[in-house]
Amino acid sequence: MLVRPILLTLPIALLACRATMPVQDLHQLAQREDLPEFNRIVLDIASEYPTDGTHDYFWPRGEGPAYDGCTTDVFLQGEKVMDGEPEQRTYCCGLTLEVFTRAYDRWLEAHPDAAPRVSAETWRDFQHQWFVPEMWGSGPSAALDANGLGRTITPEEALPGDFVQLWRVNEKGHSVIFLDWVRDDGGEITGILYWSTQKGTQGISPRVELFDSHDPEEGVIPEYTHWGRAEPSANGG
Repeated sequence: MLVRPILLTLPIALLACRATMPVQDLHQLAQREDLPEFNRIVLDIASEYPTDGTHDYFWPRGEGPAYDGCTTDVFLQGEKVMDGEPEQRTYCCGLTLEVFTRAYDRWLEAHPDAAPRVSAETWRDFQHQWFVPEMWGSGPSAALDANGLGRTITPEEALPGDFVQLWRVNEKGHSVIFLDWVRDDGGEITGILYWSTQKGTQGISPRVELFDSHDPEEGVIPEYTHWGRAEPSANGG
């Protein structure tokens, strides 16, 4: 499947944390008919979130109220499965899981004969997998694989709306939703454009990060970047 580019070529000197994508472009991306149904739902939901700092980034580190990193309480088929916090702040794996959950709820409404693969009763195990319990772990793709809700894919298969767990040279991980590749003037892939929440963008925003070969101090390590696609089945959930 050919993927139409959505990002102009960026110079290597660009500060990766400053590159963004307008929300209206994200909404337009969600209309692409060549994308899988669930990917389109994911992108459509992501386009609904404000990128003006309304949902700032906050990683508790043992401080402040316990919450699940989501903008608000999250429900799956009417049952609460995630807890927000009063200031509506976010952290990465909580936000991507919130988007997945909202997308799955919407998908189930469109496929009423599908049996849910994850429920409020089994949620904590699913969330534990998504939140990457071990260093260099794969997070979303592992949770999707283990619960029959999707599969691990290769970078060559990546499409907008896929879920990614990336790891950097500085050993920091990040849970994101893939939007496009970043290329240099010669067409070489140098990084990725994704959607998530992070301190550098004051919360939710599209963002560019370069691979370690172009950013040796903080760059993304391709060998430790894990790709997953949510593919619930209308026949099996």
